[in-house]
Amino acid sequence: MDKKGWLDFLGISVHNPHTEVILDIIFHSVIVALIAALLYFVINKWLSLLIWKIMGKTKSSWHDIIYKQRFFNKLSYLIPPLAAYIILEDIPWAKVYILQRLVDIWMVVVSMIIFSNLLSTINNIYESYPIAKNRPIRVFIQVLKTFIYTVVVIIVISIMVNKSPEHLIVGLGAFAAVLLLIFKDSILGFVAGVQLLANKMIRIGDWIVMPSNNANGVVLEINLYTVKVQNWDMTISTIPTYQLVSQSFINWRGMQESNGRRIERYVSIDISTVHFLSPEEIEGFRSSVYLKEYIEKMLSTLENMNKNKGTILDERKLTNLGIFREYMEFWLEANPDINNDMTHMVRQLQPTAVGIPIQIYCFSLKQEWIAYEKVQSDIFDHILAVVPHFNLKIFQYPAEMFVPGENTKVS
Repeated sequence: MDKKGWLDFLGISVHNPHTEVILDIIFHSVIVALIAALLYFVINKWLSLLIWKIMGKTKSSWHDIIYKQRFFNKLSYLIPPLAAYIILEDIPWAKVYILQRLVDIWMVVVSMIIFSNLLSTINNIYESYPIAKNRPIRVFIQVLKTFIYTVVVIIVISIMVNKSPEHLIVGLGAFAAVLLLIFKDSILGFVAGVQLLANKMIRIGDWIVMPSNNANGVVLEINLYTVKVQNWDMTISTIPTYQLVSQSFINWRGMQESNGRRIERYVSIDISTVHFLSPEEIEGFRSSVYLKEYIEKMLSTLENMNKNKGTILDERKLTNLGIFREYMEFWLEANPDINNDMTHMVRQLQPTAVGIPIQIYCFSLKQEWIAYEKVQSDIFDHILAVVPHFNLKIFQYPAEMFVPGENTKVS
């Protein structure tokens, strides 16, 4: 049934030519909309099911990512405007009316949606590979999307005003300063993203510390505008990408790749407990597996050095603090949790009002936080327990407490 048949069926008689044109437009618009909707339903429903069935037989994980992105569903969006475009091509009046322009805009916008979804799908597939951790492409994908959106806006405006896109681009030259202001973050983010990736300054999974942004945790995402960091308290810090180039931050990746995490902690020894070793103490320390060879060697050396010395003030002798330091050196070397290929030492720092700081400087083979803290605690548990055997004391302020309900204090 043609248009005249439908009008007769509905009991509508048309005598005004303008009314006939309007009804002609409405009639064809309805036909186009119905055909487009029918094609969209059929293709989106049945063709998508067929494609998923075929892809489901593959062993690749790609189809799961494509399914989550609903790529083929988005691809079916292109069918209705294509159908409308083909139908309107055969209608002479359609080329001069707004309906044709609306279909053109529809086609451009749908193409943009599909291409944007394709880029997101490519990025998600790429991120499923280990290489994505070291060389993410999310920043470049977002830059490409921004470029596409800009081009689409220009094309849509050119369709609406019936002007060539070239004329619009030439006209945009006058608004270059405004555009630079609008896209400032995008430009800065793109440049910063390229620098971050090219110089390998940061990767997904890196532990970074940036106090100015309250960030101390693992990098979750690097995109055009921001870098997301999950802090150790499970909060999320968002850092503008360009700040990672313009400001300083700490990246702990070097520690993770070096097979060692630094331990740098000290205990303070009470100065009043430091003294020369007596013969009885020397004999006692000779029974230690770690100290026996060292003491024998030092006694021989000191005997030669102390010849022809007048008084005890001129002689060199072993001290309990020196023996303690050597003991801890040997003990650390024998500790299986310490990386002996990296710097390790027990050193004496400058004396202070709270004693002589003896610092343990070494690197733990265990880098994971809990295991690392356990190694560090085990070392200092041993130090606190073994110090009295060297007739030394850990410095601490006198313990004082107030008795509840009393004005006196017990020391």
